[in-house]
Amino acid sequence: MEYMVEKSINSRSYYALMVLFLLLPSVGFSQASDEEKKISLGFEIGPQFTNVRDSWSYSNLPEAKVGFNTGLFADYNIHSNFKLRGGLYFDNRRFQHEDWGPVAEFQSNDSIFISYLSYDYRNFDYNLNYLSIPLSIIYEKRSNKFSIYLQGSIYYSLLLSATKTGNTDLYIDPDHAGKFEDKEKFKAGHTITDYDREDVSTTFNSNDWGIQIYLGGIYHLNDRIGIHISPGFTLAFGNLYLNPQRDSGWKNVYKVNTGIIYTLK
Repeated sequence: MEYMVEKSINSRSYYALMVLFLLLPSVGFSQASDEEKKISLGFEIGPQFTNVRDSWSYSNLPEAKVGFNTGLFADYNIHSNFKLRGGLYFDNRRFQHEDWGPVAEFQSNDSIFISYLSYDYRNFDYNLNYLSIPLSIIYEKRSNKFSIYLQGSIYYSLLLSATKTGNTDLYIDPDHAGKFEDKEKFKAGHTITDYDREDVSTTFNSNDWGIQIYLGGIYHLNDRIGIHISPGFTLAFGNLYLNPQRDSGWKNVYKVNTGIIYTLK
């Protein structure tokens, strides 16, 4: 039920922002004055706090980790208060997952043997890197040296790499070891395996997409140079894991970017 409510909220947010994207440019153009259009270039960087939802979690939910994002963007003024922005970002997202569950084996006679005295423990830190391309519309209100703005974005992200670091501990109860068909894999006692930045790119979807909303401020050093800060959040709609039966996705993605903007005359 919680997932259905979350999905419904995300869907409504998505359609609302789509309407915003369709309407605001036309408003901006219809009200545009004869003033010279300005193009601005910018750079920004900042931390982001990321976590995931995963329907296959057995005992513990994934935990949030801190990543970062950095990139370049270009703005084009379509009105004194409205502008369009395109960007290109390196997007690092992380999460940690510690989970365990009983050990089961599908056997050759179509039966399943489950040992509740045995367990499979997994503790991993995941590190995923994306190339993200956001397209944004921004409403900005300037007063002398300061500006505040509201930014709505639609983004597409391409997975560049994914690694995991951690370990697994497969424990098989001695009294149950003989009941597994795969004697080599399910041998009695502990089998501990360590992983150090192992490539797991094929485990995850090759892309992600969603919307982003920021509320930012700019301090204008002069007519051309400004320093900005923009806290925001992301609503991701793509399935994180490649397996379509594993309902998953990025959630609670918050970021605080800061950077510099240079306006071309």
